[in-house]
Amino acid sequence: MIPLPTGAVRPAAFALGLGAIALVSFVVLAAAPSRAEAPTAATPTATSAVTASAAATAADGSAVALAPLLATWPDAYRVTGTKSEPLYVEHITSTRSGDDYALTIDVVAQGDSPLGVQSSSVHLDADGTIRWVDGCAKAPERCADDPGLRGFLSQAALLAAERRGELPEWGVARTQHGHPVVCVSDAALHPLDPPTVATLDPCFSTATGALLGHWSSDSAAFVGPTLAEGLVDEAR
Repeated sequence: MIPLPTGAVRPAAFALGLGAIALVSFVVLAAAPSRAEAPTAATPTATSAVTASAAATAADGSAVALAPLLATWPDAYRVTGTKSEPLYVEHITSTRSGDDYALTIDVVAQGDSPLGVQSSSVHLDADGTIRWVDGCAKAPERCADDPGLRGFLSQAALLAAERRGELPEWGVARTQHGHPVVCVSDAALHPLDPPTVATLDPCFSTATGALLGHWSSDSAAFVGPTLAEGLVDEAR
């Protein structure tokens, strides 16, 4: 059986002007996010609340406000796609139904020989606790409350952060095989659980919020647990 991949996973304060323009400078700067609040790729203002359609057309590399985007996501989705390895292909189905998330990976070797199916699921509690329902291979305490959930079930981790009042403010717009996504810093999403690969950030569909892939800032490309071209991302 092939183990389930768990995923692999900015910001100087403005200087306030002196002299006669001090007051004007303060007003202007107060309206703009500091580097601690938004990626350096863009300088959105407090009025640039993002809807799903706006995020879908945002230029790659631009900052996207997460809270207004999350508010547009449906309560259910179904994503299907593949992830190819040298000797086999993973056929992946990821679903959400309310606070329940499920993942099925059907592994097929070259020559269409089945290698097995692995299933896993988690439930997101109202307080942001993530409980494994099926397929947990972690320590019992993490199965009961997982602060480091990564991989194709990661939308649960993002919504958990929102429910705990710890949602990162900004993400970065990218396009994955024609699908608009917003990528979120793994370190910001999991402050208590350092990532295995520090520069691998989860990327979520702007339409459904489903995890579609991971962006590497080192290679400037989608790598790791990432669905290949041809993926289907549907709201339910």
